[in-house]
Amino acid sequence: MSTDLTAPQERPVVRRRPRRRGAERERLRKALADGYEGGASIRDVAAGTGLSYGLARTLLLEAGVTLRSRRRRPVAAR
Repeated sequence: MSTDLTAPQERPVVRRRPRRRGAERERLRKALADGYEGGASIRDVAAGTGLSYGLARTLLLEAGVTLRSRRRRPVAAR
């Protein structure tokens, strides 16, 4: 069993997402801000728009949204 190193290797296809600019970026900022301020998490609003977590967070910050703490709410005493 030998490996032929002279055979050309297939390269994986890299799909790049288009850059969001102008009116489309502004529309995404508004949609993300509305969802996040309505109580959804960054992951929820990102998934709803098909964006990555990082881009969703960046757009929220660009929109001037104050991000919530990552801490969980305290559990009430029983």
